[in-house]
Amino acid sequence: MASTNNKDGIDATSLARTISHMNKDHATDLLHILIHFNPLALIQLPLDLEKPIRQLVCDLRGEDVDIRLVDMSLAEMQVQTRAKGAVKDLNGETPMVTHMIPINPPMKSWGERRERLVAMTKEAREGLGLPAEGLLEEVKGNKGKKEEKNGKKAEKEKGGAVIDTYLAPRLFWDGAVAISVAFFFGCYAAIRGGYVEWDLWAWQFTQRWWPLGGAGGFKWLVNAMFWPVLAIHISEMIMFDRSRLAKSDKIPMGSLTWWKWMVSVFFEGYMAFRRYDDKVAELEKKQH
Repeated sequence: MASTNNKDGIDATSLARTISHMNKDHATDLLHILIHFNPLALIQLPLDLEKPIRQLVCDLRGEDVDIRLVDMSLAEMQVQTRAKGAVKDLNGETPMVTHMIPINPPMKSWGERRERLVAMTKEAREGLGLPAEGLLEEVKGNKGKKEEKNGKKAEKEKGGAVIDTYLAPRLFWDGAVAISVAFFFGCYAAIRGGYVEWDLWAWQFTQRWWPLGGAGGFKWLVNAMFWPVLAIHISEMIMFDRSRLAKSDKIPMGSLTWWKWMVSVFFEGYMAFRRYDDKVAELEKKQH
């Protein structure tokens, strides 16, 4: 187990008791908090990401990924999960990956931890489209465990306009961004496929026209950017689904309309967010 960081003057016994309690009784809550407040952690978890994200999260339990709280301060939580696709060590165990979860705003005192953990669990579950009642209700003093209502998603629409259809990219800016992103991934595919090599047309072209180191500089830059760009675009898809589409049941996850939005967000990023929000604002203006 990782050594605890007691820089905030937290009582070591109380810290150890809180860590033990969370790991024993609230591993699933920890997992929901991790995914909500650190979406990029999904890429590192040993999960089948081909499954729709909302269904995946709904079915997940803490024991599925062996999550554990190892440290907590007034400003952040430190959790560990099994590494995805990692080589097992000499003891036959898969290495752990450490994730940091910020507590924002930081707690003023250690005495706030119960209330803050309850609030973070509630926010995480609502953000992930799960029933608001979390297992951390126990921490408030209700020792009886509440049964989760599987299959009953009490999504409360908070008013306002709801979009139930796909909006195609606007010709200039939306299309330009989508084409640029598609071109980047096309360049990466060409490099990985061996089409930018010596004596080939693409090599000669980039060697002559690419200003930053010719063909070699072009290949290096595309390879260096690929994984950060991919991670950013996947996180945008998760954020769009969670902050827009999951707010109502008008566009069910996995439907054709849902997939159209996901593809648009992957290639357009911010432009798809803006197109969706502009349409919502337009509909709300008509309602009033």
